[in-house]
Amino acid sequence: MQSRAFILFLLRILKMGITIFTLSLSAKYFGVSLEKDVWVLALNCIIILDLAIWGPFNETFRAKFIFFKEEFGEDEALRRTNSLLIFTNIITIILVAFILWKPETIAAVIAPGYEGQKLTLLLFMIRVVAPSFLFNQLTQIFISILNAYNSIYIPEIAGFISSIISLLLIIFLAPQIGIIALAYSYYSGLILLLLLLILQVYVKKIALVKNLHHIKLSDTKPFLLFALPFFFPYFVGQIAGIIEKSIASTLGTGIISAIDYSRKFSDILLGVLSSVFTTMLLPVLSLKFVQKDQEGFVFEFRQIYQLAFLIVTAIAAIFTACPGAFIAILYQQGTISEAALLQISNLTMFYSWSAVSIFLYLIIGMSLISAQKGKYYAFYGVTAQLIMIGVNLALYRFAGVYIFPLSLFLAHALSAWLMFRKLPYGKRLLSRTTLKYLLILIAVVANMYLLNINVISFSSPYVTLIFNGFLFTVILVSMLFTFKLDEREILVKLYNKFLVPQK
Repeated sequence: MQSRAFILFLLRILKMGITIFTLSLSAKYFGVSLEKDVWVLALNCIIILDLAIWGPFNETFRAKFIFFKEEFGEDEALRRTNSLLIFTNIITIILVAFILWKPETIAAVIAPGYEGQKLTLLLFMIRVVAPSFLFNQLTQIFISILNAYNSIYIPEIAGFISSIISLLLIIFLAPQIGIIALAYSYYSGLILLLLLLILQVYVKKIALVKNLHHIKLSDTKPFLLFALPFFFPYFVGQIAGIIEKSIASTLGTGIISAIDYSRKFSDILLGVLSSVFTTMLLPVLSLKFVQKDQEGFVFEFRQIYQLAFLIVTAIAAIFTACPGAFIAILYQQGTISEAALLQISNLTMFYSWSAVSIFLYLIIGMSLISAQKGKYYAFYGVTAQLIMIGVNLALYRFAGVYIFPLSLFLAHALSAWLMFRKLPYGKRLLSRTTLKYLLILIAVVANMYLLNINVISFSSPYVTLIFNGFLFTVILVSMLFTFKLDEREILVKLYNKFLVPQK
C-alpha cells in the first residue's frame, strides 16, 4: 500500500503547489487587509458549518459503505447511499436559504466587533459564499463514493484540473474586480470539480440514481447512527474555530489574514495526509478488521504511519529551519509590511509543530474508526477542542496571536496519546515505532535549525530554501540507513530500477 499512497501523495503535492501559488497571488493582490479578513471570515464560516453538520458523515461514509457492500451487496449499499445523498442535499439547501435570508445571524457570532462598513462588507461576502455550501458537500459525497469503489487517483486529477482553472481566473480577474475574483475562482473550481466527479461516476457505471422511487428516509439511519458519536466533537470543533476567529478579530485588522497565510502551509500538507488516511488507510483497515486479520491490520497501519511520519518531519524541519525564506518567496512581492511578514514567519514555524500532533491525532483516530472504536475518537476529539477553547480564552491576552498554534499542539498531542492507548492491536510494536520516529524528527529538526543559525547565511531566499531541501534530504537519507528504517527499501528499489545498468 505504500507505493499507492506515495503516488496519491505526489498527486496531492502537485495540487498543493497550485494552492500555494494561489495563496501567493492572494498576498500580492490583497495583502493583510480588511477585504481579505472578510473573505477569510465568510468562507471559513461556511466551511465550519459544513464540517459541523456533514463532517461526521463524510469521515465515516467509506467505512460504512464498505460494510454494507460486504454484508448486503452492492445494490443495497447504493440504495441507502441514494437516500443519504438526497437527505443531505435537502437539508443543505434549506440552510443555504436561511443564510442568504439572515446572514447577520452568523456575522454576530464570527465577528461580534464588526459594525458599519466592516459589517456591511461581511454580510455581503457571507451571501456571496453561502451557495458554495451545497456544491462543496456534493463534491465530498461523490469523492467518498468513488474512493469506496477504489477510484483514488481520478478525483485527485479532477481536483488538480479545477485548481489550475481557479488559479488562472485569479490571475486574470483580480486586477480588474478585486476581492470578488476569489469568489469567481472558488465557484468555478468547485463546479468544474463536481462535473468531473459526476462524469467519473457515470464512466464507472455506478448506479447512483437507480430506483429513486425506492428511497426511504429510514435508509439514512445506519449512516446517522454510525456517525452520531462524531457530531459532538465536530460541533465543538467548529465552535472552537469560531471562538478562535472571534478572538483574532479583536487583535487588530490583518491578524485574521496573517493567521490564514501562516497556517495554510501546514493545513495543506495535513490535508494531503488526511486524504491518504481516508481514501486508502481507512478502507483497508476496515476490511482487515472485518476479516479479523490482526497482523494485516498492524502491517498496513505501520506502512502508512511510518511514511507519513517522515513527511511530517519534513514539514517541521523546513519550517523551523528557514520559515523566513519560504515566506519571503511567496509574500514579499505583495503589500505586506516587514513586521507582518516576520509575524507570519514565526506563526508558520509554530503551526508546523502543531502539525505533528494533529497528524498523530488523525491517523490514530482513523484506525479507531476502522476498528469500530469511533466513540473513543469522538470523545477525545471533544477533549482536544475543549482544551483549545479553554487555553485560548484564558491566555490570548498574554500570548497574543501565538496562543493559537500552542493550544492546537498541546490539545491534539494529549488526545493522540489517550487514543493510542485504545488501539485494538500492536500497541507495544507501535510504541517503539513512534518513539524511534519521534527521535528522528527531533534529531533532523535540531541539526537543520542549528546549521541555519550558525553556518548557513545566504542572501537569496531561493538559495536558502533549495539548500535546506538538499540538507534535509541528506540528513534524512543518512537516518534511514543508520536506523535501518523500512522506508530505505523504497530508495533501494528506485536506485536499482533507474541507476543500476540492466543486463
